[in-house]
Amino acid sequence: MVRLKHLACLVAIFAASLACSTSGLPAPQSNGLLDSNALATVVAGTAQAAAAETALAVKNTPLLPPTNRAIPASTATTAPQISTEGTTLVKQSDGSYIFTDYQGGYSIVVPSVWLAVRINEQEFMNAQISLANYDPLERALSLLQKDDPEEYRLVAIDTSSSDFQVGFVSNLLVRWVRNDTATLGQDVALLEKDLPKSSPPIMVTYANMETTSTHLPMGIIEASIKSTTTSKQTVTVYQKDILFKLKSGTLTIIISTAIQLKDKFIPGFDLMTDQIKMLP
Repeated sequence: MVRLKHLACLVAIFAASLACSTSGLPAPQSNGLLDSNALATVVAGTAQAAAAETALAVKNTPLLPPTNRAIPASTATTAPQISTEGTTLVKQSDGSYIFTDYQGGYSIVVPSVWLAVRINEQEFMNAQISLANYDPLERALSLLQKDDPEEYRLVAIDTSSSDFQVGFVSNLLVRWVRNDTATLGQDVALLEKDLPKSSPPIMVTYANMETTSTHLPMGIIEASIKSTTTSKQTVTVYQKDILFKLKSGTLTIIISTAIQLKDKFIPGFDLMTDQIKMLP
């Protein structure tokens, strides 16, 4: 079954990544936040590097076209080279990404509000270099790099400097647990029962079985947790897990954000999970 400790661990990672130190940053604005123009330049450079990396074409591996509510196929770059983990990541002209996992057997479109990278791939290294002077983001990436890319297939972080004041780096993770033979109902029931027993306790606010608009079964867990940052800020983190059953195991798409930023990210997240495509 899906391991339960990941919810608490992931929250702790991103809360702990927010130190109050700003050494190496450009001169801050009067409110103490990062210079948004400077950060935008850095992120743009990272995106360009990622786009250049994903433009390497392979003849026999086209991406599936997106659904009719996703970005038109004509806006995407050429099909990229498949990684050693069996995935591709294509940055589109509107800033969104098409992520395809040929081992897991699915494809998703990640909204442009995220900086999406695969652990230990070139775009991840480019992001680490580009964001080296932005401590919360660089530290979050460094901690994520310790995760196993066979399990954590895609990671994405919020790079908007205006969001840093809430004391948490909003993040999105795509997690694949291979050979998980439990049913969706069993996984959801187990999470709902055991998460409140974790330390710190995680309050489950919603747990249910639903379907996407294409009638694909999915499990949903919503939860909240109180966390303390290294600068002694107390932040309430909202987390939503969407679980899908694949022939090869269990896929979980996870979003974590400060509760006050929920309305910014959840509509796009819900659309992304609703539009997931299973490969033939």
